[in-house]
Amino acid sequence: MSYIKFAAAVSVAAVIGCSNVNVPLNGPAVALEDRVGNQTRAALHAQIAPLDARGGTVVRPRRWGRPLGASAEVAASRPAVKEDPRHDGYFVGVAISGGGSRSANFSAACLFQLQRIGLMEHVDYLSSVSGGSLTAACYCLWGDQWNLANAQAKLSHSFATDMIVDFLMPWNMVALGISDYDRSDLLAKSLRKTLFTQDGHELTFGDLRNDRPHLLINATDLQSGRRFVFCNESFDEINSDLAKYPMAYAVAASSAVPVVMHQVTLRDYSTIFKQYRHLVDGGVVDNLGVQTLAEVYEAHLRDAEDAGGPSPYPRGAVLIVIDAATNNDSQISSKSDTGILETLQAGAGVATRNLLNRSSTATLAEMIVKYSPDTVDAKTLRQQMWALQRDGYVEMRDRDGRPVRIVHLSISRVAELSKLPFHGFGESLNNIQTYFNIDPTEAYYLYQAADLLVEQKFKPVLDRIAEDVRAASTQPASEGQR
Repeated sequence: MSYIKFAAAVSVAAVIGCSNVNVPLNGPAVALEDRVGNQTRAALHAQIAPLDARGGTVVRPRRWGRPLGASAEVAASRPAVKEDPRHDGYFVGVAISGGGSRSANFSAACLFQLQRIGLMEHVDYLSSVSGGSLTAACYCLWGDQWNLANAQAKLSHSFATDMIVDFLMPWNMVALGISDYDRSDLLAKSLRKTLFTQDGHELTFGDLRNDRPHLLINATDLQSGRRFVFCNESFDEINSDLAKYPMAYAVAASSAVPVVMHQVTLRDYSTIFKQYRHLVDGGVVDNLGVQTLAEVYEAHLRDAEDAGGPSPYPRGAVLIVIDAATNNDSQISSKSDTGILETLQAGAGVATRNLLNRSSTATLAEMIVKYSPDTVDAKTLRQQMWALQRDGYVEMRDRDGRPVRIVHLSISRVAELSKLPFHGFGESLNNIQTYFNIDPTEAYYLYQAADLLVEQKFKPVLDRIAEDVRAASTQPASEGQR
């Protein structure tokens, strides 16, 4: 019995000790002008690195190379980020919505479809929210292990069951009661074990694949109510080393639904005073993750204009939004009366899903209005909004007249298709709950849904986009930048 008590005490100490996971980047005594910035593949203003026509060397503006103010010796001590020499003149971004394991599996299925068409190799940024962050992180970390069988097996894992089992362990119950160890730590533990460990090594942002795309995981700052993106710039602000930050915790923060989950806390090391950032689900601000893509595109154009250089994306932008949102179905029609818990659950489901669906629709409409030229009239804007809502695709122009193409791969559109596996297939998709457990049959339906959606509705559009991007990538870099 004494051995069991000792083991339990050791376990409690272990879980308590791992509650703070981000570490400082620069020591507190390092002068601000000598501090080194983060250089991972998670960056808002990452240079896509066109080739210099003069000699084939990579062009890297100073702000994207060695951090401003850092000494050459300090900068040289950190590994350089390998830049992708391909440049096609397009900004290609994929946004993945929230939605628990439903989103994780549907978005993975969509990525495989985009990969088959030949688009994924041209994606510059992958922005994700909540459940979609599981898929985005896996794609940007796994490398050769990213394949259909692996994704299906691991993304359909019962993460919620892991949490419940761990929660009931006596040592975890003690730690949860007396320390900062919380439910989000339990989720991160399950994610780390199933998705983010390779050869005994816990995967961090320093392990991101060394080519396209750049990964942008979105959470929400609980204090300010603003988006918090796990990227070099955000971690530079808090003087924390992003390369050492566990991917499991970033994904847990992006998925930390308020009340249901506990916030994920980051220590702010930019000051000696104890300050913290408290992060919750990114869907609170933008459940599609597309606002981050649009703002990064605008920032690149603005930076190039301010520097007096050529546009990095003269051919405009392609934004592909993978949306796993469904209509609410509480499955209570067969009951004459419901208990208080069922009523609360159904009410919360209706409120949450309807709010997120309206928010997502408003976000897409806002993008059309915000990034259209000032000369566009209200009638044209309404037509573009209607086209996107009706067809899931719209072609528009940004403020400088560059073409912007938006593709909305929404799971809710599957019910509109003419050829479905069986009667009620769309309803079966709608009944898949927003949860971190998923039935294998439901996961299979999601892969079927992505296949049907692309083949029957979006393949002509996606094929045309892929052909345009491929053709542009074969042209000399100097032509692509004119």
